Amino acid sequence: MGTRPLHAVHRTVLVVDVSAFSGRPLTPQKEIRLGLYAALETAFVDNGLTWSAVDHEDRGDGVLVLVPPDVPKSRVVDGVPHALLGQLRRYNATRNEDAQIRLRMAITAGEVLYDGEGVVGDEVTLAFRLLDAEPLRDALDRSTASFALIVSDRIYADVVRPDPAMDPDSFRPVHADVKEVHERAWLHVPNGFTPPPRPEPEPKPERVRRKPPWARLGLAVLLVGAGAVDAFGARPPVEPPCPPPIQLNVLVSAEKEQVVRSLALDLEDDSGRHNAQGCKEVNALVYTGKSDRLAAEALGRGWQPGDLTLVDAAEPHVWLPDTSAEVTAVEEALRQREDVRLRRRQGVAISPVVLGASEELAGRIAPPDGEFEWRDVRRPAAVDTSSGVGMAAAAALLSGELDELDPDVPNALRELRRVTGRTTGDRPCAGDVALVGSERAVARTEGCRVLYPRKGALVLDHPFVEVERPGRPNQRRQRIVDRFLAHLLSPQAQDEFKRAGFRDLAWNTGLRWGPGVLADRPRTLPVEPDARLVRRAWETASRPRVIGVARDGSPEANLFATRVRELAGPRDRVVELPMTEGVLDAGVGQGAHLVVLTAAARIPSVPKAAGGHVRVVAVGFAEGACAASAPLHEAAQANGGPCLEIVSRNGSGATQGQEDALDVITRAAWGG
Repeated sequence: MGTRPLHAVHRTVLVVDVSAFSGRPLTPQKEIRLGLYAALETAFVDNGLTWSAVDHEDRGDGVLVLVPPDVPKSRVVDGVPHALLGQLRRYNATRNEDAQIRLRMAITAGEVLYDGEGVVGDEVTLAFRLLDAEPLRDALDRSTASFALIVSDRIYADVVRPDPAMDPDSFRPVHADVKEVHERAWLHVPNGFTPPPRPEPEPKPERVRRKPPWARLGLAVLLVGAGAVDAFGARPPVEPPCPPPIQLNVLVSAEKEQVVRSLALDLEDDSGRHNAQGCKEVNALVYTGKSDRLAAEALGRGWQPGDLTLVDAAEPHVWLPDTSAEVTAVEEALRQREDVRLRRRQGVAISPVVLGASEELAGRIAPPDGEFEWRDVRRPAAVDTSSGVGMAAAAALLSGELDELDPDVPNALRELRRVTGRTTGDRPCAGDVALVGSERAVARTEGCRVLYPRKGALVLDHPFVEVERPGRPNQRRQRIVDRFLAHLLSPQAQDEFKRAGFRDLAWNTGLRWGPGVLADRPRTLPVEPDARLVRRAWETASRPRVIGVARDGSPEANLFATRVRELAGPRDRVVELPMTEGVLDAGVGQGAHLVVLTAAARIPSVPKAAGGHVRVVAVGFAEGACAASAPLHEAAQANGGPCLEIVSRNGSGATQGQEDALDVITRAAWGG
């Protein structure tokens, strides 16, 4: 957004609205919003204006754009619509009917005042009234064009009519009669096709009846009386027009999307009772991004213009993540920023992180009290840490194996590998495959018995977070945000959360399905995991890797090669390589990320450079195996890895040196 002035300034005002937006399903609506913003941004860039140089406000199914006064109006009236038409055609050509965009567009110009409520001005009001004018709606409905444009009489007189390049004859005059606006405007539909106005119906002839003299006298008395009433101010005052509803963008986790959307619609429907005119005060847009992690990262950047496409979501005014751990991570990222901050209010619902298990598995790991230990979960279903629930699930699984989640702690990465390597894509709650997730999700999954961890469950506290822009205060929106929070905390909304499977703020549950759900509050852990650290650790340890192993055939090397294979999980691959001069090229050919050379005897010389990049770790089981001139040392040093010399003191059994070497290999494969 451009810097907002303190005083009224002249602006060219452009507003667009997507035709028939509200009647479409959610997924096409999200696609349309992304397409609209991308098309607008490109249209302005094509005309020498960056999107950040203009003020713009989201209107849910449309956008208000205020162009700086130093930009010629002709560029806005002629250049932007022309470029926008091309962008819309490209977009619509690759979308089905539900996701296609057709726009109503209005352009005016005049003084605009920025205040704590947003923007005000006669020309802003006029632009929105023209956007709702019946001739514009009618023209778009009866054409096949991508948009229909209406401009004010002044814009036509000052900008369009004097410039033959704008083809003034392609505009036709129409009468805009919307609320307090009753004036002439000019309509244009691209491609030279402007539908003629609908013909006025023929008036029916009226029968003329001669009025008796007393009737004419009575009419005169009434007219005199009406004038007297008007003269003394007895005529009812004209009600002021309704201002445009405030736009409230609510970014919500997928876990809560359905129930929050329903409650936001209730807020919209109820907003009219807060003013004397019964005007609708809010348009609430509730949406999820591509992932909670991407949304959190965008918030940490201050939600830059490119994040609209990257995150697949508009800039939020309210954020409803699954856990405060996500909020803490963003607050840390925003510490150095002054243009955006998070205001943490309070939670709106509660969900403990639990385990779902088949009856057979539950009988093995949780008899007889229904509580279990995380370390006993041997085959958890796959975990997606990009969501807040998934991040908490990963933290719960890791808590059973590690006191610290820092991958840089010695041996931690190998333990992480053991946990992530046990996950499976098999159906949860069947056999020994368990499901880790929110109590709500687990209880709703077929075949799952809900189990609670013996030491206490991590808690998803579902916080309400206000995204504040200190440089762009908006008192109207602030009142709506406060009202929305109060609505989510109301008894009626808390009952809705319970019906959707969450616990209310008193820990009461509405769950009546799935065995094992506790009516009382379960034991919980008063800890908040580090969201960024958990995600980094889990994703680091989960990356699929190809490891090449070359050995000289000695017992020590054979045993160590077996230990290396044990590091691999279901998505990894360990390949055997020949212990020859071409071993590194063979590893590159197999797509190896790492080559492990292990030998008890002297090996052939290995070229220092292979036909592609591959990292090497060498392990020698003889005195001098890693001497400076030894082939193992040279191969490792030339390819970014260490040479580890292990002299076995206990036959061919595992030694601390071997354990240390396995940690080094794990870090080389997954940590770097």
